[in-house]
Amino acid sequence: MKRIINTIVILMIITLILSGCGANSDKVEGTKDKEVLTELKAMKDQGKNPKELFDYLNQNISQINKAAATEATGYLLTTLEEYENTYNERLFTGNNPDLMYQYFEFAFDYSKIETIKEEELKALLYDITLGGFKIVDTEGTFMIIVDYEALKTFNDYIDTELKTYIEIMALRFNSPVAIDASVMINPEELENRIMEMESYITSYENQQRKEVMISMYQGYMMVYMSGTDNTAVFDGDTGVINPDMFKAFERAAQQYKDTIFGKVMSKYVEVLKQEGFIYTEKVQDFILNIDIIVNEQLDKLKNA
Repeated sequence: MKRIINTIVILMIITLILSGCGANSDKVEGTKDKEVLTELKAMKDQGKNPKELFDYLNQNISQINKAAATEATGYLLTTLEEYENTYNERLFTGNNPDLMYQYFEFAFDYSKIETIKEEELKALLYDITLGGFKIVDTEGTFMIIVDYEALKTFNDYIDTELKTYIEIMALRFNSPVAIDASVMINPEELENRIMEMESYITSYENQQRKEVMISMYQGYMMVYMSGTDNTAVFDGDTGVINPDMFKAFERAAQQYKDTIFGKVMSKYVEVLKQEGFIYTEKVQDFILNIDIIVNEQLDKLKNA
């Protein structure tokens, strides 16, 4: 019996590669627009931390046009991503891990930062949590991630593409698809998220963010088709598919027949039928090659 695809493999597919972009008018034109963008980049070159960039943009974004605001917010988002690893390394070196457990145990609480006696750790936590990041608990371990909800502060000033991107990313972290190797949402909700990603992919041309979205889209489809360790689509002993999930696949193939997702699911349903509804090597190969299958469909759409 082939082993059901491990959750770790699935999560590795769902990668994050954040980027900047460039959006009142269609171009960055005014003196103030250029001033804000130049200052943001200078602050980063000077080694200013993300909180300082976040605060600066928050104070100035209402004075610039949509093109400049979008480019500036995209630049800030890139900076946040670059700092994610830096802050994780700083927060979990020396005796900081012990102090974090001492003050927060397994649940981070922003209101408790003020009670921390160690001034260096207190200042670091304020820089993190007020600078576009949040601290989450993942299976008993604290982790720093970009706070897309905080970036919604700029929604009124940026273009639809970046706003949509931020909304999708915020939902991903506010309501995770999987926790502790268990799928947390029903098939219909997962389908909705997949289709929101597909809509973004087929509607916008920011290449770097598009690549992020395609990677997530492929990963979510993999979760949808195979499940996770604790909520598998196929029986771990017999390899037989869950009948309710097969019905969901058939419904999705029909309901979304004019979309890339629907076409992929139609092919998947046919493979499952051919393999007797059992998790065979052919079924596994289809799931593991979802990136190739999706890219083929995207190429067909591009060339249509």
